[in-house]
Amino acid sequence: MDLGPLNICEEMTILHGGFLLAEQLFHPKALAELTKSDWEHVGRPIVEALREISSAAAHSQPFAWKKKALIIIWAKVLQPHPVTPSDTETRWQEDLFFSVGNMIPTINHTVLFELLKSLEASGLFIQLLMALPTTICHAELERFLEHVTVDTSSEDVAFFLDVWWEMMKTTPRRCLQPCIWTNWPR
Repeated sequence: MDLGPLNICEEMTILHGGFLLAEQLFHPKALAELTKSDWEHVGRPIVEALREISSAAAHSQPFAWKKKALIIIWAKVLQPHPVTPSDTETRWQEDLFFSVGNMIPTINHTVLFELLKSLEASGLFIQLLMALPTTICHAELERFLEHVTVDTSSEDVAFFLDVWWEMMKTTPRRCLQPCIWTNWPR
C-alpha cells in the first residue's frame, strides 16, 4: 500500500492535540481503558481533529490524510504493551510510524472502532483490514465483532451493516471467510 510521503508535521500536531484533549477529558483514566459508553464524552476532540485535518487537506488530498491518520492510529493499537527499552531501541530504527505513533497515547481497539464509526469510514476500514496479513486480519475482524456485540446500539448495527456491505463488495475476501460466521454470537 503506497502511503505517499509522510510529511505530516502540521496534521500530526492537530491529531496529537485531539488525543491530548480526549486524554484530559478522560483523566484520571488512560485512553487504553476507554469503553464504548465513554466514547460519546471523550471522542469528540479526536473526531474533530480528523475532520479539521481532512478539510484542510481537501484541496490537495481529500481522502489521503484521513487514511494516513487511521493507519497511524491502527498501528498504535497493534503495538505490544508495555514497551520495553529493547523494543524501543529496535522500533525507532525499523518502524516507519515510530515518531508519529509516539505522539499518540496508548489506546485500545474501542478508540479505533468508535473513531471509524464516528467518521462513517466503513470502506476505509475494509481497505485497511485487507492490507493486513491474514492472521492479523482475522484477529482484527474478530475484535470488531466482539466490539459490536457489547452494548449494541442502533449506530453499531448501522456501522456493522455498512462494514458488511463493504466486505461483500471487496475482493479478495482472503481474510474474511474463515472467521466471519464462526465467531458470531448465536
